[in-house]
Amino acid sequence: MASPVDVITALAVGIGEAVLKPLRPDPGPVTARWAVGVGEIAAGLPKLPAPMRRLARHLNRLGSVAVSPAGIEFDGNEVEWTRVTDIRTRRLVGYLFTDAVTQQLDRMPLWRFPGRAVVLSGITRTMLTAVVLATGLRLDRGVSTVYIPADVHYRGLIRAQQIAPGIPAALVLADPAVRDCVEATAESHGIAVRAADDDVLVTAVERAAAIRSAIAALARPVLGWVSQAGTRSSA
Repeated sequence: MASPVDVITALAVGIGEAVLKPLRPDPGPVTARWAVGVGEIAAGLPKLPAPMRRLARHLNRLGSVAVSPAGIEFDGNEVEWTRVTDIRTRRLVGYLFTDAVTQQLDRMPLWRFPGRAVVLSGITRTMLTAVVLATGLRLDRGVSTVYIPADVHYRGLIRAQQIAPGIPAALVLADPAVRDCVEATAESHGIAVRAADDDVLVTAVERAAAIRSAIAALARPVLGWVSQAGTRSSA
């Protein structure tokens, strides 16, 4: 039986597929710019003057994916393929509960404080573990196996950097045609696409298993005492 997380994520992916159906990129590496996003939709409005179209595309910051022969863009942040070193994939469920939330909050005018990223990461990963614990989510079933090309690593001016998608862009990347397009275009530029080493969903499942084991160990003496007490009272 599918868990609530499976159902919710499958619904999100299904909605994404329905929206993207008429906009899906062709198979293989792109030969021209392909994009979908808030700003792209606004810029595509009829009778919008050219200067306004350029301004409208700034709304891509709220959620967008763009792939071209020159580079890749998540949420308005574009990197040229010549600077990209590799792309790491992540399981969609784990990503939506952790990194995607952090990315989305970073784009909002919220109060910032030292260590904010660490605190947000800790909170979201704890939430994911709680969800896995409550739903019994498995890694080999349903949408738990859906992955997205999430982390684009590239050479910065001083040190290595990366761009990653927020929630709307992550759902766009979950569409098989979009995912294949990103991977094919990256590989055509000699860029490796591989699974991330630190899979937060795997970690959450392992932590949930440890918690269940600890709870069971604590419960055994209590259950034994209850059983003995019941036996004595019946005698």
